[in-house]
Amino acid sequence: MTAIIAWLYRTGLRKGAKGGNPAWLVIALAAYILRKDRERRRQSVITVPLQPGEDVIVSMRNLGSSVDS
Repeated sequence: MTAIIAWLYRTGLRKGAKGGNPAWLVIALAAYILRKDRERRRQSVITVPLQPGEDVIVSMRNLGSSVDS
């Protein structure tokens, strides 16, 4: 997905800036917005309010694995 978005961004800028169809500039802008949104979502942090005495358990696993180790 990242490669497709990057291709749309590059191609849209190249074809739109060379006097081609203005729709290519719109495609480049949309790809730019999608790329920035994906970066923002990767940096998301989940916050949960805790009450005194509650415990926090943090576990990590590979996203592709279906079996917990």
